[in-house]
Amino acid sequence: GGHAAVRSRAFVTSVIAVCAVVATAALVLGMLAGDTWVLLGDIVNWVQGRTGPAYTFVLDARWPRVAAALLAGAALALAGTTVQAVCRNPLAEPGILGITGGAGIGAVSLLTFAPMAGVLALSGAAGLGAVAAFALVYGLARRHGLNSDRLVLIGFAVWQGGTAIITFIVVSSDPWNTGKALTWLSGSTYGRTAPQVLPVVIALLIALPVVVAVRRELDLLALDDDTPRVLGVRLERARLVALGLAALLTATAVSAVGVIGFVGLVAPHAARALVGGRHTRVLPVAVLLGATLVSLADTLGRSVIAPAQVPAGLVTAMIGTPYFVWLLWRSRAAAAAR
Repeated sequence: GGHAAVRSRAFVTSVIAVCAVVATAALVLGMLAGDTWVLLGDIVNWVQGRTGPAYTFVLDARWPRVAAALLAGAALALAGTTVQAVCRNPLAEPGILGITGGAGIGAVSLLTFAPMAGVLALSGAAGLGAVAAFALVYGLARRHGLNSDRLVLIGFAVWQGGTAIITFIVVSSDPWNTGKALTWLSGSTYGRTAPQVLPVVIALLIALPVVVAVRRELDLLALDDDTPRVLGVRLERARLVALGLAALLTATAVSAVGVIGFVGLVAPHAARALVGGRHTRVLPVAVLLGATLVSLADTLGRSVIAPAQVPAGLVTAMIGTPYFVWLLWRSRAAAAAR
C-alpha cells in the first residue's frame, strides 16, 4: 500500500466521497440495527421528540454506542497512520506505544479493586494508565536519541508486559467473576454514555487539525532520518508531537470503547492502497475507513446473535487477523523479490 501508484486528484476526490457515503451509511445502519430494529421514520420522529417510550428508550441507549464506535474508529485510524509514518514500519499500530497495555492495567485494576466505580472513573483510569505507559515507552526509547526500531521494540515489550499484568490481576483476584473486565478488554460499546464519548470528540478536535498541519513532516518522517533534517525539520520535536497526538487519540479511544485492535493497522494500509502514500490524501481516507470498520463491526456484533452480543473488538480481530497474515506474506514476498 505504501508503494501504490500515484492517483489523480479527481480519483482521490471520488474515493473520499465514496468513503464518506459509506461511513454515513454505516452510521444510519448502526442506528437502525440491533436487538430491536427500527425504521428511518422512527429515527426522524426520535430526532423531533415524537416517538413513544419504547423507541425513545432504544434509540437513547443506541446513539452513544454508534457515536463511540465511529469516533473511536476514526481516532484509532488517525493514530495508526501517524505511528506508521514515525516508525517507518508498515506493521506498526498504536498498541506498540504501550498505550493499550497501560489502559488495560488501569481499567482492570479499577474494575477489580473498586467494582462499584462508575463509567467516568473507568474511562479516567484507562486514560491515566495509557498516558503513563506512553511516557514510560517514550522515556526509555529516547535515551541516546530516539530510534524508531528501539521505540517499536520497547513499546511491544511494554504492551506484552501489560497484557501479562492484566491476566495476573484478573486470575488472581476473582477468576470466577471476570465478565466485566473481559468485556472491556474485548472492545465493546455496551453501556456507553455520552460523557464517555466526549473525550474522543475533544481528542479528535485537537489532533486532527494538528496532524493535517504537519502532513508534510509525516511524509518526510516516513522516508528516513536524514531527509527531514536536510529540509529543516526538527526531527525530535516532530516525532514527539506526532507520537503525543497518537497517544492522546488512542488513550481516549481505548478509554471509551476498550481494546479494539487491527483498526490502526488495517485502515492506513487500505487508504494508501487506494490513494497512494501522501498523507494529504491518506489521512481523510484512513479516518473514514477506520470509522466505518468499527461501526460496522459494532453493528454486526449487536445484531448477528441478538439479544446476545459479540464485542466489536472480536469482530475487528476476525477481519484484521487474515489481513495481517496476508500483509506479512506480501512483505516477505517483496523482500525475496529484491
